[in-house]
Amino acid sequence: MDAERRPVPGRGTEPDPPDQALAPETARWFAKLAAYTPAMAFVRNGDGRYLWVNAAYAHLYGLEPAAVVGRSVEEVDPPLDAAGFRALDREVLRTRRPVRHMLAFRHPDGRPGRAVGHRFALDGRDEPCVGGVYVDVTERDRALDEKAAVHEELHALRERSGLAVVTVGLDGRVERASGGAAGLLGVGRADLEGTPVTAHLKGSAVPAVLRRLWSELVQGRISRAGDVLRVRVAGGATRLLRTDLAVVRHRGAPVRVLAVLTPLGTEFAEPPRITPLQLRVLLLLAGGRPNSGIAEGLGLSRQALDYHLRRLRSVLDAPSRPAMVARAYTLGILDANAWPPRPAAGPPPGR
Repeated sequence: MDAERRPVPGRGTEPDPPDQALAPETARWFAKLAAYTPAMAFVRNGDGRYLWVNAAYAHLYGLEPAAVVGRSVEEVDPPLDAAGFRALDREVLRTRRPVRHMLAFRHPDGRPGRAVGHRFALDGRDEPCVGGVYVDVTERDRALDEKAAVHEELHALRERSGLAVVTVGLDGRVERASGGAAGLLGVGRADLEGTPVTAHLKGSAVPAVLRRLWSELVQGRISRAGDVLRVRVAGGATRLLRTDLAVVRHRGAPVRVLAVLTPLGTEFAEPPRITPLQLRVLLLLAGGRPNSGIAEGLGLSRQALDYHLRRLRSVLDAPSRPAMVARAYTLGILDANAWPPRPAAGPPPGR
């Protein structure tokens, strides 16, 4: 094989196809295919001089193939790289065995890159040669690095931060639970994973709001949602949890739902039963209204208001107005993140 080049109309000179033993028409097809394949390919002689390169390989140097052919490795590569390439060429020619090789390079815009491929011996017309075919894996490696970083961040959030995180399949079953989630519910991970979410909700009926939100999430109509749920914890007690849901997608389609659980208040054996009117009394109390203002605002007599306040003190186990308000926030009856006071999302406890 030599570096002789033939003219091509409109293109100047191109190197001869690597194998002239092919039929002329087949050789032309092969030359065109090899010249423009996305993989980077070259042929060098034993002296390190380029006999043939394709467009992808020449692009590494910001050149056209004709500007590389006929030059030596030392003329196109940095000295340290050239020495390593020549050593590898000699090994391939000595052993006649192909070598898988990873090489570092610079893209024409200066970005570092990596390519992986094989270098192998070729029998030329006049002397043994070395061929190489490489694929640019820069973007693949970058994507894998980013994926690994995301997995590490998720693992840190799930396992090291103490967050209560639950991954739920589209069928409504718990696929994975963090240690924080298991601890929040007072159970082991094995008692959560593989079980339906509904098995951990207090009461037999799933709230209509949750059913609607779940349907919209798994169908991909919304990406996130939130609600307050009454959840059964160890020993049969009840706990109010703020549940923030986010869809996990694969190629644009929902595949699972990630739930972050935040406790609202402490556990309680039975949900406090308050009426809608008593809830309105609590809202006005929390807003700082005096008894006279509450009675006037709700159209109650002073005696009727005193009755409801006594009932609230008993139900909430709170001896004073400030204690009743504090207890209402602790039990998740009132939204701790809202001002002016408003009920927590979802149905009031005891309804």
